[in-house]
Amino acid sequence: MLRAGIRFVAAALSAAPLAPTSGLAAQEPEQDTLVFRVTANLRDADTKEALLGALIEVTGHPGRYVTGMHGQVGFDLPAGHYTFTAHKGGYATLRGDFHVVRAGNLMVMMHELADVDTSIPGRLLVRVAEFGSGRLIEGAAVSLSGGQFRITDGQGWVEFPDLGGPVAEVTVRSFGYETRTETVSLQDGRTTVMEVSLAIDAVVLAPLEVEARSRFLERHGVYWRLDRGWADHLLTREELIERSEPYLSDAFRRLPGVQVIRQGHQAGLATHSGCPIPVFLDGRPVGLAGLNMNDLQPEELEFAEVYDHGRVPGRYLSAADFLDPYHHICGIVLLWSRKRARGG
Repeated sequence: MLRAGIRFVAAALSAAPLAPTSGLAAQEPEQDTLVFRVTANLRDADTKEALLGALIEVTGHPGRYVTGMHGQVGFDLPAGHYTFTAHKGGYATLRGDFHVVRAGNLMVMMHELADVDTSIPGRLLVRVAEFGSGRLIEGAAVSLSGGQFRITDGQGWVEFPDLGGPVAEVTVRSFGYETRTETVSLQDGRTTVMEVSLAIDAVVLAPLEVEARSRFLERHGVYWRLDRGWADHLLTREELIERSEPYLSDAFRRLPGVQVIRQGHQAGLATHSGCPIPVFLDGRPVGLAGLNMNDLQPEELEFAEVYDHGRVPGRYLSAADFLDPYHHICGIVLLWSRKRARGG
């Protein structure tokens, strides 16, 4: 596998192409160094045709490598990080970097210089492309150290006119790509062309959360209350199971201001002053039709909403059967079954 990211490509269009150099040369690795065979494949970014006679230089290796009929050339490299420069007549000189971790192929796309007017002095043309595919990137942000800023057009180009000085520091940013900052030498009295090929970056996005909401709970206003943090206490299914020893009513014993009132197997909740706290299951009052709170199994419940006096949802204030003699409701507990919460 080769991980590669082109740093920059810079060339004056008037520069004569470098003459091809025959033969391959490589630094002899040490006996104990593990080397890998790297095959560079140079292609025209537009036609995808192989580029014959392209010259490649690799850091740490004094020789030069020339592509053959199929646009390929191979060289042996120890594992590590390398910078290479590719030259081809009629194409922008390409300088980039790659990391060798094992034997593999390195695909390099080069853009033809075409018919750009290079006679304009003090001008810098920057073209931005994707490393590997050579796809031109529209909307990339290109800035100079002096503060000038441009956005690439549909062909990946930006233009900076009337520049002074021997060099310019160029920074290129685009979402999903590694940011590059490089220094390019400006050609005296002519247009300088710089091509920046950006390596794809692994962008960490915020996790996507998908929530399937129950229509049943939606109808009973549960999500509206939970989204606003209305409940004074919210007991999850796990908490109900853990605290229900031995009965469900015991799960509420630890809540402040709540006590369990038992009459044999029958159980109910009340404040410490004795004011009853009504309990509802799926919107219906528990205690009617012979349903006892302790007959419910915590495993059958999804969660419980607990409201203190003064925060009881309005739709439950009319539960007259559970009002104290002074008609003041002292709180409420809303139980929601797993079956109804998950089923609709």
